[in-house]
Amino acid sequence: MTKKVLIVSRRQIRKNKPINWVSEIYATILCARGIMPVFVPIAETTKTVLQEYLFDYDGLMMVEGGDVNPQLYGDNYDNPEELDLIKDDIETACFKHAYARDKAILGFCRGLHIINVMLGGTLHHDVHEYNNNLVKHIDYEHYDEHRHCITIIPNTPLHSWYNQNEIKVNSYHHQGIKELGKGLVAMATANDGLIEAVYAPEKKFLVGLQFHPERMLAEYQGNQQVFDSFINAL
Repeated sequence: MTKKVLIVSRRQIRKNKPINWVSEIYATILCARGIMPVFVPIAETTKTVLQEYLFDYDGLMMVEGGDVNPQLYGDNYDNPEELDLIKDDIETACFKHAYARDKAILGFCRGLHIINVMLGGTLHHDVHEYNNNLVKHIDYEHYDEHRHCITIIPNTPLHSWYNQNEIKVNSYHHQGIKELGKGLVAMATANDGLIEAVYAPEKKFLVGLQFHPERMLAEYQGNQQVFDSFINAL
């Protein structure tokens, strides 16, 4: 029977109409391994049928998007970027369901933030205020080309995938982990101390990465191994 992975979509306004979208690369990677991606749309009415999505699936992939609602970690701030409360509601419900049933979970960027917040952690509102711009975590003028170095902690899954102590990663975010969530272990840090990767050793597969391995597959073999390990855990 075909394995299924849930991916909550992203929403934006285009030509005065709300649209849902997911980067094609995720579907390409999953389908190439015979895995069926199941896209969960962001709409208020999705909540009425969400249990149907959660009835039959094998894993959850949480991808990029706007800021996580700061109220979810007991905080507040002005002018959050791309806040979407409906996406938060749907994605957190999916995470809670998958976590409680020990489904395989893989999160990137915002997905890492959701994992951390749902397990009691908090976020920096703006990492560049936290680090005094020591490390640039987003570069709009060189968006996809921008890289910064991370140090990988030995004896972690990330180290086994990349088999290196340092790699250069892409970066597309202005927020990051402040306080680490319960049960999570850091796997890598940037030069400013920001946590760039986590996992939960007590779970079958629960991994969150601040960077996007799918956007730099050709640069390190470990990028593909991230997805292979997730798929093998389904």
